[in-house]
Amino acid sequence: MKHDPQPATASEWLAEGDASAARGELEAALPCFEAARALDPANAIFHERLAATLAALNRFSEAIAHYHEAIALDPRNTDLHHGLGWCLELMHRLEQAIDAYREAVRLNPKADGSYNNMGNCLQALGRFDESHEAYRRAIEAAPQVPLYYRNLVQSRRLTVDDPVFAALEQLVGVAASLTPANQAEIHFAYGQALSDVGRNDASFDHFLKGNALHRAGVRYDEAASLGLFAHLPELLTSEVMAAKRGLGDPSATPIFIVGMPRSGSTLIEQILASHPHVFGAGERTEFGEALVNCIGRDSDDPLRIDIEALQGVGAAQLRAFGADYLRRIHTSLPEIRSGAPGYTRFTDKYPFNFINVGLIHLALPNARFIHSSRSPLQSCLSIFSRIFHDVPFSYDLGELGRYYRAYDALMAHWQRVLPEGTMIEVKYEELVNDLEGNVRRLLANCGLDWDERCLSFHQTTRQVNTASAAQVRRPLYKTSVRRWQPERALLQPLLEALGPELAPAEGVSMHGHAPLAEAGAAATGTERKS
Repeated sequence: MKHDPQPATASEWLAEGDASAARGELEAALPCFEAARALDPANAIFHERLAATLAALNRFSEAIAHYHEAIALDPRNTDLHHGLGWCLELMHRLEQAIDAYREAVRLNPKADGSYNNMGNCLQALGRFDESHEAYRRAIEAAPQVPLYYRNLVQSRRLTVDDPVFAALEQLVGVAASLTPANQAEIHFAYGQALSDVGRNDASFDHFLKGNALHRAGVRYDEAASLGLFAHLPELLTSEVMAAKRGLGDPSATPIFIVGMPRSGSTLIEQILASHPHVFGAGERTEFGEALVNCIGRDSDDPLRIDIEALQGVGAAQLRAFGADYLRRIHTSLPEIRSGAPGYTRFTDKYPFNFINVGLIHLALPNARFIHSSRSPLQSCLSIFSRIFHDVPFSYDLGELGRYYRAYDALMAHWQRVLPEGTMIEVKYEELVNDLEGNVRRLLANCGLDWDERCLSFHQTTRQVNTASAAQVRRPLYKTSVRRWQPERALLQPLLEALGPELAPAEGVSMHGHAPLAEAGAAATGTERKS
């Protein structure tokens, strides 16, 4: 059998590595790029390939080192500075990421992706004027990219005489020439812009179009999702929860903020993070990683967790489970490692941990939960006005309503089976109407002393990586409680899916005064161009 000869030159190793990367075999590509670099260490392209591959494998520290080596060899290469910025951004080193993006646009004033990403970083840091200017520069450099318009309009209101509003209208006029994904982007962007100028009926029409287009490209197994929600209460009954209670890691440092997107979770975290003893860690994925490590994957479906294995989990496994989560958090966040000054609590506000509440309690029995909630219809309409990274159920009104109803039932189960005081519900509408009363309740439940700074949460300087970055840096405003709502006939699929207990009755007025897409609540962050 004839074998292909081993690559002999740097360019041959590069070609071999590129071929492996193109097949998605990133681990196999790495030694090829390493071999190329060893043969020709003064060529920046080999460092760049190594850096990009390491970044794709989430090995960001190593990637950054190679980007620096590549930049030393080829300092005027815009793509290298952009790649460095991207890695720094993903490591939440935003000030350094901004510096890298600034260098990219200095070298190439048409570097639209670098302007966009710089805008995202600036927004997360609360530097809104600078972020809006960066988004505008991205639009000027590439007026045909809908994402840049969406990032801008989701962070500030446009007036009808704004040049960007006119450019957005022009792009909507030729939407049919765009890819379906870009058509969805432009309809969401224009829907938001129209909402902000009070053209609500037209706004909702564009949200309907954008959602339908986006839904066509999303994979969502509704039966599996809702089936899991129904199965968890059968697995984690009150008897099972009582029998396994107190076996996990005893740490009381985590505070989990859970609920649906756009329910006020970013606001709650900002309030708590304004307390000197609380570190706001944002949306974390570490619990899911620890869960997979603890109980493993389903042998029949590697994308699903082996949920049935939970029944056999004992004391040693639960304690190791909780400890593994904390270790992962401490590795990612040196600020809250043991001995870090001041912090005795941290918040983990990944909303979809509402699915894992029972498991979290078994692994970390002294952790506290805050269930962030909002009126079902208001919550669903707010979700429907956004594109999210990880919310596949939100682009069809019927699917959205059925998911919300299943979430509501699951949360009711957790509330029944958890010990009293372990989880409190904070309703967005009540928080807006009585800030101090609810903040006092929040702090008391988390074992924290009263601190006036929590009432001035909008003055707290910290990184906020959600689309509510702007809202949580303003005082509360009551117009966000009730949004404009379309005619009942347009909402019928949502109302039927929510069911009579969650949907408003026929007699309830369906027309408020706030714009459709206005909200002082949480959402996933602005989007990047990698």
